[in-house]
Amino acid sequence: MASRAEGVPKERPLTVLGAVVLPGTEQAVALVRRYARALLGPGFPDLYELTVVASELFTNAVRHSRSGPRPGDRRGGHVTVSFLAGAGVVRLEIADQGGGGAPRLRAPDDNGEGGRGLHVVEALSLGWGSERRDRHTVVWADFARPGDEPISACETRRPDG
Repeated sequence: MASRAEGVPKERPLTVLGAVVLPGTEQAVALVRRYARALLGPGFPDLYELTVVASELFTNAVRHSRSGPRPGDRRGGHVTVSFLAGAGVVRLEIADQGGGGAPRLRAPDDNGEGGRGLHVVEALSLGWGSERRDRHTVVWADFARPGDEPISACETRRPDG
C-alpha cells in the first residue's frame, strides 16, 4: 500500500548489500542511521534522505508493532533493517514482528503529534510500500542509485545480547 509506489516496479532483481537486527527500542534508531552511513558511504547521493526515511520507518515499527517494548518489558522485540540494490535503485526494508495492520497514509491532525511520517517517506523516496512476510510486516522505500556498478557486499549482523 503506497501512493507513488505504483510506478516503481516492486518485483525487480535485488542483491542484499547488508542487514542488521536491532532491538525494538526508539533509542536504536541512531544505530539505523549509523549503519546506513557506514554501509552506503558518504558518496551515496540520497544518503541524508535515506537516513531520514529509515528513522521514520524504524520508529513506526517500534511504535506500531510487536517489535516495540511490551508492558512490563522495556526491551521489546527486534527489527530487521536491510539494504538491497538492483539496477538503478537502493531499497531500504524495515521488517518488524507484525502488528495491527499495514501502514497507510492518513491526514495528519494539525494539533496532533502523529500522522506525518509516511508523508515524509513518500516525499523523500522514489516510492514505498508494505507487505506481509510470514508474521512480519515489511515496509520498503526505494532510492535512486547512480550507475549500474556491480554489487559485491553482503553482510548480515545480529547485535550481541
